[in-house]
Amino acid sequence: MRRNRARWAAGILVLVTLLSGCASTIIGKPSPDRAELARIEDERSPLTAAAAFGDFTTIDYCSLLDAAALGRVTEVVEQPGVSMDHCTVRVKVDGQEAELWLGGVVDEKARNEYTTTTEIDNAPELKRRLTIEKPSSDYDGNCNRYLVFADEFSLQSSVSTLNGTLSSERLCPLVENSLEHAATAVVDKRVEHLDFPAGSLGTVDACTLISEAEVGTHLGAEGTARRSPTKHNCRWGRSGSDYVSMYFSIDKPTPPEGYVPETLGGRPAMVWASSGSSYCSAQVPLKPWPGAKNGEVETVSLFVSMYRGGTDPCGVLRNVANTAFPRLPA
Repeated sequence: MRRNRARWAAGILVLVTLLSGCASTIIGKPSPDRAELARIEDERSPLTAAAAFGDFTTIDYCSLLDAAALGRVTEVVEQPGVSMDHCTVRVKVDGQEAELWLGGVVDEKARNEYTTTTEIDNAPELKRRLTIEKPSSDYDGNCNRYLVFADEFSLQSSVSTLNGTLSSERLCPLVENSLEHAATAVVDKRVEHLDFPAGSLGTVDACTLISEAEVGTHLGAEGTARRSPTKHNCRWGRSGSDYVSMYFSIDKPTPPEGYVPETLGGRPAMVWASSGSSYCSAQVPLKPWPGAKNGEVETVSLFVSMYRGGTDPCGVLRNVANTAFPRLPA
């Protein structure tokens, strides 16, 4: 009898245990999806440029420019063209042609070097705490804006008329619209990257082609280097003073009007001097761009400004070019 009672008690215990298990399955809460929680937390956190872009040197800025959306607010007369540090598209506004640039990425010091930027009026509410900022002043004929990230890096955009002058009130909405679309692209992780082949200028750090000491010797003044985050642009000295700058781009092979052919550092170049003899520039087409649609080539541009005067800027440019250009990729 005792054995039967023991078996009966054991059976009741097993039944209670099973029922408890069923009850916990029915009324219990499912364990949280950690991946989903991480995604939600990521979407709520401020977005940095480092997280949005990854490698600054290979950003395809045309992947951030929505030409179709731009075409709904103005006439697009030439489709977007990619360069190493920007994407350009030609538009027509009130019958006048203008060029809109998107890119590149700049740091806080570069953004605020000559002006202080503040958030635009009637600013849109962008995700991930991105903001669009403007300089302290706008001028007719052009407009500049910045999409600012949590780490204070920013994506710049500008528009300027090619002939004639339009008010900044007419031009700035185009730039702000392009940055709104760029903000959506980076938040949605639609940033694409260029694949530079071996020997491309895209793989070169412009600041390494000539040392600060060498620039200082040619310039006759201190030539502290300022490297852009993309490394495709370097400036020795400060704008508004004597300075040298060099940047890499993808351009059509036809140089602007007024350039004169010359050989610099063993390379065929086109040189242009200002009428006031305080400014000189040169372009050197290096090699065909692999993704060229209209014969675009990788190009080195060199600029010299002698703010103080008294020195031939083209003489300085030739000395800098003869030092730096032999170090360019073959």
